[in-house]
Amino acid sequence: MCVSSGTLVDKQDLKRISAEVEKENLLFANKIFLDNLTLPSQIIGRERKAKELVRFLIGYKQGLVVPLVSVYGRSGSGKSTIVKFVCENLDEDISYAFVNLRKARTVFGCANLILIELGQRCLKSAQGINAAIEQITSALEQRLSDKKNNTRFFILVLDEFDVLLYDKRGKPSDFIYKLLVMEENLREEGYLMCIVAISNNVMSDYEIDDRVRSRIGTSEVFFEPYTQQAVLAILKDRATKAFSRSVDSDILQYCADQSSQEHGDARRAIDLLRTAGEIAGKKGEKIKKMHIDAAVARLQKDRVSTTLSSASYHLKLVAAALARISYLTKEVWHSTSTVYNQYRHIITNDTKPLTYRRIAELLTELENMGLVTSHTSSKGRHGYGTQYKLVVPSEAIGKVCFPDWWSDLVQRKLQHDKSASSILNPRNYSTLFNNKNSVGRLFNSINDDSWNEFVGLE
Repeated sequence: MCVSSGTLVDKQDLKRISAEVEKENLLFANKIFLDNLTLPSQIIGRERKAKELVRFLIGYKQGLVVPLVSVYGRSGSGKSTIVKFVCENLDEDISYAFVNLRKARTVFGCANLILIELGQRCLKSAQGINAAIEQITSALEQRLSDKKNNTRFFILVLDEFDVLLYDKRGKPSDFIYKLLVMEENLREEGYLMCIVAISNNVMSDYEIDDRVRSRIGTSEVFFEPYTQQAVLAILKDRATKAFSRSVDSDILQYCADQSSQEHGDARRAIDLLRTAGEIAGKKGEKIKKMHIDAAVARLQKDRVSTTLSSASYHLKLVAAALARISYLTKEVWHSTSTVYNQYRHIITNDTKPLTYRRIAELLTELENMGLVTSHTSSKGRHGYGTQYKLVVPSEAIGKVCFPDWWSDLVQRKLQHDKSASSILNPRNYSTLFNNKNSVGRLFNSINDDSWNEFVGLE
């Protein structure tokens, strides 16, 4: 026997669980095609972006290599998939390493992830970043000089590059500068390489030293969100290969619609279709719209729980601040300053608050996690400002971050709404106006100043 969540599980239980999982997979012929980590056999809706990237990389044949290519755009816009596809299929004398920096929290952690991907051991932070750069250089020299590899050109792909730039104490600009200098040194030895940095925002949005900006140039590939038609085409291609029988076209269209409400997100669309297939299979049914709806709810819950359960205290506070103001005011879009004021409003007195700039960075991090979306709007003579909106229910955020606090907030809101509805109900007019104390008590309970103070509105 084994123990799981405090419950004993025997062989019969395992057989039952196995049978349930098999039911979920009844509709699938080859489920791997609904795995976002699976590279597609062809590019759909991103042919032009693939060509732009190839133009930057193919120069190695003439000995001309750009030091860094910035690939940026919203999550789910195909950045990582297209970069991998190009690196895998461009030429036989090209090799690459794909490093996802999301697992790191510091610059030194990023350096260690690069070392691991290159087949090297991690270093201790006490050894310093220079030792890490030396180790990375040595590993690349070894790979490029190995005749068996037949490698003329090496591409170092750094996915989730934004993570590197959040560690201010780790001096990210200095680390990027050292990587670029390493490239130059390798080139002098006759070894060609390029860094492809994948991020959600353009490099100019980040605080990077001028010495770095001058070296990286303007080699950029911007991935705009997928169109709804492109998302639908991707779903049709994946569904044909993944399911044992065809999925109705109106179901695929509905799935594409649901994943494109904010912006065309192919990753979310594929996850939705896979999860809907599991839900329908468990019930022994064909995929219907209600299964897509159920998949939306399940994925929202899973996404919030996965991303925020291990998040830092202040990141949870920022998420809770946006959830709080959205829930209490029923307004959707909120400025950075509004979220910052909410953050200051709910933080405990014994906790030192972060700066306004850091809160803006954490909002960007929430957007990178897929929990928040943003847009920039004009503020007239005050310039431009960024507005943020949750893409998951406020309740889901509150219950994961601070469940007891959220429960108290909900009760306070219900009490206020009940008082407001009572005073506005015509049936209560005679009672109210015959009893001055009742009038005063009810008006005080919904007093704008009192409520605004609780909400945290200026």
